[in-house]
Amino acid sequence: MKRLKASDFPALQRVFSGYLHEDFLDEYGSPAAALRAFQQDADAAERLEFRTEAQRFLERTAPVEFKEVRAFAARLGCRWMPPSRTALVSLLAEATKLPPDDHEP
Repeated sequence: MKRLKASDFPALQRVFSGYLHEDFLDEYGSPAAALRAFQQDADAAERLEFRTEAQRFLERTAPVEFKEVRAFAARLGCRWMPPSRTALVSLLAEATKLPPDDHEP
């Protein structure tokens, strides 16, 4: 398995540190609301990059022990500590399914 490197996920790093930061609960109320805020703030290219990286993240972390996945998400700037792999997968899968902006190609 290829080693996970933060540099392989610059969009996730920007989103995690910018929206799932230490104050995300106070600011957004939930991890899902934080990612919805990103979707609203981002342009089409940023949303596409995020969706692409989130899908790659889920694929590459599927065989990895969950505690390592959590530690890797923290290295990417995520301060939400998902209680389970299912919670993390659900959040990212849902975020990647959000409808694109009318102006996206």
